[in-house]
Amino acid sequence: MKPTRQEVLLSIIAFALCAIAIKLIFFGPSTRGDMAAISKIQNADEKKAAIESFMNRIPIVWVRGGDIDATVTGSVDVSGSAVEIDR
Repeated sequence: MKPTRQEVLLSIIAFALCAIAIKLIFFGPSTRGDMAAISKIQNADEKKAAIESFMNRIPIVWVRGGDIDATVTGSVDVSGSAVEIDR
């Protein structure tokens, strides 16, 4: 029996969600603890490589044509028409 379009689409979505979950589990975004660990590295070459890896994992948020209101408590309000997240 030939799979329907819906079955194929749902299979693609399932594989994509599994890939996202694996990426988040094993290659998650940088944390404050990662930066603390980097500060303890004594070797300059290792420290430079660790900082580069740290910076590559930080997500970048672009807001075009809007405003960002960030508070000290950690809440962020974004108003605008276009918000993009890179990396």
